Amino acid sequence: MVQGSSLPPLKTNKGKYGILLLILLLTIGGFWLCTQRTKAPESKAELPAPVPPTREQFTPEIDIPEEDAGEPNQGEVDVAERKRPREPVECSGSLEAAQIRGVINGPPRKQVQTCYERRLKDNNLLQGQMMVLLTIAPSGSVRNVSVSGSLRDAQVYSCVRRVARTWKFPRPEGGCVRTAVPFTMTPKL
Repeated sequence: MVQGSSLPPLKTNKGKYGILLLILLLTIGGFWLCTQRTKAPESKAELPAPVPPTREQFTPEIDIPEEDAGEPNQGEVDVAERKRPREPVECSGSLEAAQIRGVINGPPRKQVQTCYERRLKDNNLLQGQMMVLLTIAPSGSVRNVSVSGSLRDAQVYSCVRRVARTWKFPRPEGGCVRTAVPFTMTPKL
């Protein structure tokens, strides 16, 4: 048999010191967090405020004139009745197709594309063809414009009519010229 030890028996604390240690650590941690939140933040070198984007950054590449609403209200004005000619004016001038293509493939094509893309923001499924019928005056300016086609969007058609009136062509030989210019409009993927 084993004889008893000469040492006194060990006392058991059953974890009360561990719990006290845990409470002490939590108290110190909580106190530290509270002091960190109430401290004034150290001043850092202030960064300059970001500069807001300027209007020049968003200026469209092609300038499309706005519709003119006319002069401010000046009271009553006599309105003359506009009479349309019963028969369309006959145009017997000539302008080479290459000259017309040369003008259309420049800024006018970009203007038409801009008219389409503005509307495409509201209707991303908008696509189709447009036929722009132009009457080019003897001076080379556009006298009359009509737009039709499968695109069927009044806002695009109105914008195209407005920009087409600003186009300049070479002077036709022998008077005015009528021509039809097709455009196919599809969204870019």
